[in-house]
Amino acid sequence: MGESPINSIDLDHPLVAAAINKLNTSNTLEQSRGWWFNKDLIELVPDSTTGFIYLPADQINVETAYPAVVARGRRLYDRTKSTYDMRAFVSGIGGVVRAIVVREIPFADLPMMAQHVVCARTALDFQAAFDGDRDKYSKLGGAYQQAFNVLSAENIRNERINFLNAPSALSKLRLISPVTRYTRRGW
Repeated sequence: MGESPINSIDLDHPLVAAAINKLNTSNTLEQSRGWWFNKDLIELVPDSTTGFIYLPADQINVETAYPAVVARGRRLYDRTKSTYDMRAFVSGIGGVVRAIVVREIPFADLPMMAQHVVCARTALDFQAAFDGDRDKYSKLGGAYQQAFNVLSAENIRNERINFLNAPSALSKLRLISPVTRYTRRGW
C-alpha cells in the first residue's frame, strides 16, 4: 500500500480489520474447492426425536449420492418431500446417509502450500479493494496462480488421481483389442 509493513496486528490501524476480513474470506473460498486435507467421508444419522440430520459446524459443503438430499443451513433437507425429517428417507437406504463433507480448517492448521495460496489470494483481493495499482495487481495475480498450481499438483499427488482408473477410461480401454501377428482362420 506504499506504507511500511506493520510489525504486529494492531486493531487500531485502519487497514488491519479489513485485512483480517479478507484473510477469513479467502480462507473459506480457497478451502471450498475441497482438497485432500479438508474432505472427509462420513456417515450421518438422523436425530432420534426430530429426524433431522445435523451437519458438522465446520462444514463448507456437503455432497451426497442422492440429488434430492441437500444441505440447508446446518441440516440436510429432502427436496422431494420438502422436509428436514430424514427418517423416512434413511429407512430405505440402511439408516445412514453417506456424505463427503468439505470442512473449513483454521488457517494455522493448513498445510504450508495451502497457507501460501490463502495468503496470495488475500493479498490479491486486498490490493484490488484498496489500492488498484495494475502492476501490483498483475504481480500478485501471478504469485497467486503459481501458488495455486503447486497446491493443485500436490492435491493430485495426495489423492492419487490416475486417469487410467476413471470408469470412462476403463470402458474405452476394454474396447481395445491386442494386436497379434497371428490371425484366426476358419471362424
